[in-house]
Amino acid sequence: MNGYLCALRLTGEPLRRSDIFGPLARIAGGRAERLLTTELGPFAAVARSEGHVLRPLTARWHHWAAVGDVRLDNRRDIAALAGQPVESGSDLELVLALLDARGADSVDALAGDFAFAAYDARGQKLVAARDPFGVRPLFLARRGDLLLLSSRLSALEEDGRFDLDYIADFLVAGGTPGDRTIWEDVRSLRAGSVLLQRGTVASVRRFWSAGAFTPEPAGDEAALAGEFRRLFREGLRQRAGDAGTWAQLSGGLDSSSVVASVQAMHAAGELAGGLGGTVTIVDSLGDGDERPFSSEIVSRYGVRNECIHDFWAWRDDGAGAPLTDEPRPIYPFFERDRRLAGVVKSAGGHVLLSGLGSDHLLYGNLGYIADLAAHGRIGAALGEAARWAVARRQSFWTTARHTVVEPLLPLRLRQAGAVPRLPSWIPPEFAPGAGRASGPHPGQLFQTQVAAEVERLPVWIDREPFNDELEMRYPFLYRPLVEFSLRLPVAMRVRPEGRKWVLREAMRDVLPEPIRTRTGKGGMDARILWSLQRERGRLDAMLWQPLLAELGCVEPVRLRAAVEGARNGHATNLVALMHALSLETWLAVRSGKWAPPESARTAA
Repeated sequence: MNGYLCALRLTGEPLRRSDIFGPLARIAGGRAERLLTTELGPFAAVARSEGHVLRPLTARWHHWAAVGDVRLDNRRDIAALAGQPVESGSDLELVLALLDARGADSVDALAGDFAFAAYDARGQKLVAARDPFGVRPLFLARRGDLLLLSSRLSALEEDGRFDLDYIADFLVAGGTPGDRTIWEDVRSLRAGSVLLQRGTVASVRRFWSAGAFTPEPAGDEAALAGEFRRLFREGLRQRAGDAGTWAQLSGGLDSSSVVASVQAMHAAGELAGGLGGTVTIVDSLGDGDERPFSSEIVSRYGVRNECIHDFWAWRDDGAGAPLTDEPRPIYPFFERDRRLAGVVKSAGGHVLLSGLGSDHLLYGNLGYIADLAAHGRIGAALGEAARWAVARRQSFWTTARHTVVEPLLPLRLRQAGAVPRLPSWIPPEFAPGAGRASGPHPGQLFQTQVAAEVERLPVWIDREPFNDELEMRYPFLYRPLVEFSLRLPVAMRVRPEGRKWVLREAMRDVLPEPIRTRTGKGGMDARILWSLQRERGRLDAMLWQPLLAELGCVEPVRLRAAVEGARNGHATNLVALMHALSLETWLAVRSGKWAPPESARTAA
């Protein structure tokens, strides 16, 4: 397990090891890379690393000391701002040089994946920051006059009190993009934020937000697609090319674009190294087998491909369910993820590229139709509604009602007429605000919804088992590419002929046409339903007295009924049901109540 921890005594007195004994034991486990204590007085930091580590997690620069995980995309620019040679030191050291030369506001210039905490012994201040998309985690907690920060949530857990607001959001939406965590007394530094702590006074500032970017009205489509392609390749160049770089390959548009572009760039001499291999998750149920598409990429580019076949939720490989730092929306697929990570690591891979981010940036939404109407362009709005009605083979009046009329109703009427989104097994008094619209300003529905999708990225970033000895990287989250994408005209993202239009145009002559033009993608619903049957004994034992019910978060009879209904083909809200089962499984593992296979069968 890799990770780091630091502590600051806010009143300025020197720290003692005994002050942080508990968190120190949980993060270091007796195997500390470096411990900074006496010479820095009120600040101490420790980092633990095992196995293959891509970067040092600690750094010193003049009167600065820091812990963190920093991988810069714009190292040359940062070196110039810091007045340092581009070759000098690690990325974390370069960040310290930048803070020393330019101050805390210079964090705004950083691009890449990073989270760090840096202490200025001369200025008696701490600066902590997290990248705009939450790729790297950073948690913080107050313990009396101590401020603790860590990359591991478990290092800061102390009193075991759950944050019920976090649980409510997890049950409804799979997680929260804000600063809450599963623990009431531990917070997460929000993505795109910087914390400045001087003595007992703290300030937190967002230095990046997706809501700050507005779509342009129009543009030259060929030129926009060309610029998107250039930025996408630049993002790949920053994340690939190292020995041991692998990639996920599902056969969908996003992961196929990553793999095909890397291999094409390598063949053209634009990238020093190609991919060591790719990994494909194969599911023979429903439409989950994507090999007809992934094999197109493998055949054209001759890349190694390893397949993970038919792993189901709650499957036990003998290693047991992992006690992860945080719950995740698809936590029960822990064995599949462990197997995937193991395949890459056993082949010598230490970097895994993912197509995550494209959906959040480029898929778009039909809010743009209501935006047209809000700006007085009723004819254009109705024309777009007609195009979508034809594409969906849906009544024009139904489409117009959903895309033009309902979004422009007053908020109270929208809420009164909306179908409740709260699942039946969640007591209304537990999550009273769930399912309520936020009510963006008229004419900004498209932009608001896209920004909300980008803000939710940290919920879907892969963590364990990928964060130990295997680094996940996301080419679509290259900051210049993200900002360019958020400014794209609506028509370059969403149109009836195909979503993610700019990506499709940018991938001409790179992707095989069956992949470039496909509009659907395989899903995992069939495998989840099959898993509910296959692991009936373990699940029924777990749900007999669910921990979520003890917390007042679910109604157990209705939850069991929903599971049984899904087994019988009546899954009305499978996504939310999976959220509940994922969280309940995580809680059961943490409390020691997750039954081994034999005892579960006996209980059943």
